[in-house]
Amino acid sequence: MMQSVLTNLLEDEWQKADPETWAKRRAAIHAAFTELLGEGVVAPPEDRDLQWHGEERIDGLRIRKLSFLAEPDDRIPAYLVMPEELSAPAPAVLCLHGTTVDAKEACLGRGSHPGGSKGTAVDLARRGFITLAPDHFNAGERLKPGEKPYDSGPLYARHPGWSDMGKAIYDHRLCVDLLQTLPEVDGDRIGCIGHSLGGYCTLFLAAMDERIRAGVSSCGVTVWAADPNRLNWSRDQPGRYVHFPKLREYWNSGRQAPVEFHEIMALVAPRAFLNISAVGNDVCFPVFAPFAELYVQVESVYKLLGAEGKFAAHFLSCGHSFGPSARALAYAWLAEQLEL
Repeated sequence: MMQSVLTNLLEDEWQKADPETWAKRRAAIHAAFTELLGEGVVAPPEDRDLQWHGEERIDGLRIRKLSFLAEPDDRIPAYLVMPEELSAPAPAVLCLHGTTVDAKEACLGRGSHPGGSKGTAVDLARRGFITLAPDHFNAGERLKPGEKPYDSGPLYARHPGWSDMGKAIYDHRLCVDLLQTLPEVDGDRIGCIGHSLGGYCTLFLAAMDERIRAGVSSCGVTVWAADPNRLNWSRDQPGRYVHFPKLREYWNSGRQAPVEFHEIMALVAPRAFLNISAVGNDVCFPVFAPFAELYVQVESVYKLLGAEGKFAAHFLSCGHSFGPSARALAYAWLAEQLEL
């Protein structure tokens, strides 16, 4: 029999659990995750200095390039993709790319290494969504001269007490801010989707920003307590992507992480979330056995909150990928949950 590595989210079966007890547990999880993210920018620039850099019209879509300030010396370049014909404000989806040198270009299906991010912003726009695809903070056009893709060093030179994931959430919340200012967007129907790096960034954003009404993570979830590659979440080699510097002290001293993935995922409830994981042959997240328990535990919280049908998990054996069948499910899920 499989031995559990996950702490219980509820003190009892969901039918007997107390919502107020869960609310207190949720607050503690939120506080632990906030502490793990570290301390970054106190407040974004009052003037975001939104700039538009050109427009393409391709196959019934408008693709507009833009940028805006995240910090005084840090602009977020992004693509806004929308159908040419819109009869009313439409739901929007933030499309987050994986660890590819193509960065946001991958979400448009461009570049030489798009990976699982390939074309998500265009695919969803063709289905009627408005999509926004930004560059990650250390990739694409955000790199300054001499910087290398996915090197966290420059971030910690500016913000030694922060984390890669704290910075990513901060940036992506600014992207949601932008979407809510656009007259073409229904600001109450905003989703997020991503693969790999974009997958767990989607989860972390949804956990920390209640404006995300529906999220889809492809190959972005693990269970740290069982993951043989967990040190990749707190690297100390120069030039690498770190994720969470504070996790290093826990693992170096033989302790468990202060918060676990099923707890972070439960923060999203009762809003909609679909987790897609390749189990058993994902080179990045090789854990297999704990995923069934993760699903049951998170679903129990959704049931407790009366949100059945808002959480789902799709397990497949296609390696670290986001193939046609998984994409079809993800796009249909977003259409259903965002009422397209």
